[in-house]
Amino acid sequence: MTVVAFAEKNKAAAQIAKILGDGEVDKISVEGLPAYEFKWKGEEWLVMGLSGHIMNYDFPEQYNKWSEVNPGTLLGIDPEKFVTRKEYGAAIKNLAKRADKIILACDYDREGENIGFEAKTLAEEVTNAPVARARFSALSPKEVRKAFESPVDPDHNLAMAAETRQILDLKMGAAFTRFVTLSVREKARTKDILSIGPCQTPTCGFVYEREKAIRAFKAKDFWKITAIFGAKGGDFEGTHRAGNIHDKEKAAEIFKRLKGAKEGFVVKKTVKEAKTSPPNPLNTTEFLKRASKFLGISPEVALEVAEQLYLAGFTSYPRTETNKYADDFDFKTLLSDFARQKEYRPFAESILSAPIVPKNGDKDAHDHPPIHPIRAAARGEISAAINIQHAAEVYDLIVRHFLSNLMPAAVFEKTHLHLQVREEPFDSSGTVLKDAGWLEAYPFENKKDKLLPFVEEEEKVDVKKLSNTKSKTSPPKKLTEAELLTLMDKHGIGTKATAPTHIETNKKRGYFETKGKTVSILDTGFTLMDGLSLTVPILVRPDIRAKIEALIQEVEDGKKEFEAALDEGTILIKEMYAQLEANKKELTANIAGTIKDEAALEDKKNYIGTCKACGHVLRIVQTDTGRFVGCTGYPDCRNSFPLPKIGALTVLRSKECKKGGAAVLKVGNKYNWAVGIGPCFKCELEKECYPPETVGPCPQCDGSMFLISFKDSRFLGCTKRCGYTHSVPKTGKLILLDKSCETCGWKLFRLKEDENPELEFCVNRRCPEGRKYWKQAGSRTVPRGQEKASAASAVSSPRAGAGRKPEAKSTPEARSTARKAESSAPGRVSKLSPASGRRKESK
Repeated sequence: MTVVAFAEKNKAAAQIAKILGDGEVDKISVEGLPAYEFKWKGEEWLVMGLSGHIMNYDFPEQYNKWSEVNPGTLLGIDPEKFVTRKEYGAAIKNLAKRADKIILACDYDREGENIGFEAKTLAEEVTNAPVARARFSALSPKEVRKAFESPVDPDHNLAMAAETRQILDLKMGAAFTRFVTLSVREKARTKDILSIGPCQTPTCGFVYEREKAIRAFKAKDFWKITAIFGAKGGDFEGTHRAGNIHDKEKAAEIFKRLKGAKEGFVVKKTVKEAKTSPPNPLNTTEFLKRASKFLGISPEVALEVAEQLYLAGFTSYPRTETNKYADDFDFKTLLSDFARQKEYRPFAESILSAPIVPKNGDKDAHDHPPIHPIRAAARGEISAAINIQHAAEVYDLIVRHFLSNLMPAAVFEKTHLHLQVREEPFDSSGTVLKDAGWLEAYPFENKKDKLLPFVEEEEKVDVKKLSNTKSKTSPPKKLTEAELLTLMDKHGIGTKATAPTHIETNKKRGYFETKGKTVSILDTGFTLMDGLSLTVPILVRPDIRAKIEALIQEVEDGKKEFEAALDEGTILIKEMYAQLEANKKELTANIAGTIKDEAALEDKKNYIGTCKACGHVLRIVQTDTGRFVGCTGYPDCRNSFPLPKIGALTVLRSKECKKGGAAVLKVGNKYNWAVGIGPCFKCELEKECYPPETVGPCPQCDGSMFLISFKDSRFLGCTKRCGYTHSVPKTGKLILLDKSCETCGWKLFRLKEDENPELEFCVNRRCPEGRKYWKQAGSRTVPRGQEKASAASAVSSPRAGAGRKPEAKSTPEARSTARKAESSAPGRVSKLSPASGRRKESK
């Protein structure tokens, strides 16, 4: 007689074959896949491992073209199940033809049962051999032999529960994802797929709600009055009983009454003994939370490591809802094994020395026991057997949790002091660990002592320091992965096996990320959740998913037929889809607008600022016919502003228009332009926006001299435009310094030329120090004809290169002013007068 068994994975198949075949196993190949052949109890056995799900649901081919199928249509279509791993399908049929009996030995849970039924479905296409089920919770010799000696019937309801989930998840995920993605693409250019999932979306919703609370939080001031007290045994801190005082005047009044106090006294002393019970046995959710909290391992990684520990025969099956041990659980045999292992020996021996009483929880799913070790092993043995990161740490956590659960409670002595200082009440508390109990084996829970000196009631204590400290209230903290798992478990989002997958899916979609132990939502996730929350909030909230999970559970419990559950679940999904359609305009406007905003914000070169009309983003838009500033809210918002037709544009981020322009742009190297206002050189506030960097007082009037630079010339001009100009060195890099000339008070310049050493000097020709420089400089003055042109161009603007108008486009008024300046300023640098065209600068 030939018996064929199918395990969920190859590693499990190898372990089963090793146990049943007593080590005498032949590894063979079936359709290119490994299988194991051996004899057990006079029968020929063939065991093969699958690769998880080898079949999957999808819609018929004609419904897979997004652009041609209304997404809502999918909700009324029955998906088809097909083989996704052809080689496994062929191998199952090959082995089934040889079988007189088939045993399904996949993991004993909803998904495992469904995977076994996939193999059963394919095998029944080629054979009528009877099919049985081997159930075990650990790959230990005892459990495996017991399971195969007493197989049971396959659980049809359990398998159909998984089938129900697969079909409803596919319908909702496909229809909603297509609808949202296609709707947004109508308004925004994006290739991204905006994925919506029945579990994925509420999971992201938890992170979104916390982020929204953080962003909406407004810190408030509060004051806390504390004192440092001194006693014979040492100093300790006390806090005024008012706690956080939000009224500044009240805090000041209390502090005023206390000011100058030198002593207080102990009014009352309370000492109580408190016990901290050990944790309940580990179920999957609690294991994932603790692996994240204590080891910093993500849920998906933790579950994978636990799976490998199970397959290698070190721990029990890691997917279980149960957190209580069965009455007949054999603790003594397992503890005796750990008593022979050096690292855990003291704890195992301590437990064995007294009656064993586990601290049980209240969940019994009647599937698997809590997660626990099934044999003792050293860290080196774990690392050698399982070549993946964190294996030894996860095994150690599981072992220590198992041992601590069987140990007595930890005992603390808690002391509370009620003190008074000038009739004002203060409190101080301390904690001392009297008996470590289970904490001795569980170093992850760090319970630090807070010691108080020994004092008695009515004893006087010194007041060494009084403080009235101002602080601010803190925003909510970001969710940790452990907290997220707790929320998912509380609201029925996913199962013990799928919860880590839903978290990881959101990470892969770019909706949120983990930083250390905390979860932070990303822009795409916040945008999607915000749009859904404002228009179809039921999608983000866990209510509907919890109802669907309840339907799935009823199928598993045999309380509802598979088809009936599908019908009810589809009705719930259709109700949500109707809300989605009804709010399409608002949803897409919100999401598409934000997508455009994010793209515009990333384009630093063209980003202008926020549109005051609608709150979206203003950016520079280039077209075939020109350019302008437009809003990402177009076409709903048509706010736009003109721009100069020519000249390279640079956004001056540090400049702000005093007339309320959206931004200030530099046009080439000639002038500035305020978006929504126009060229800055036409604005009466130009001097306020661009105050010149002055050198010193003007010799002619009460104005100040400042540096004017052009492409091929530079000189000093007067801020009052009185017509007085002054030469500066024609070539080299010229820098105005903060230092001033001690003789005339003008600021000094630094000149750097290619081969010459740097010079610091006064440029004022009326100053003895300045004349020294000019005498040495010789011919560095600006040519007379060039200076005429410069003066004529400069009189209309106090600062070139900032708000200055372009040279090529002077106004009639400016040209008139320039002509006047030229007629009175023919000299090189001096007080300008018509009669002194060739006069050298006065000494």
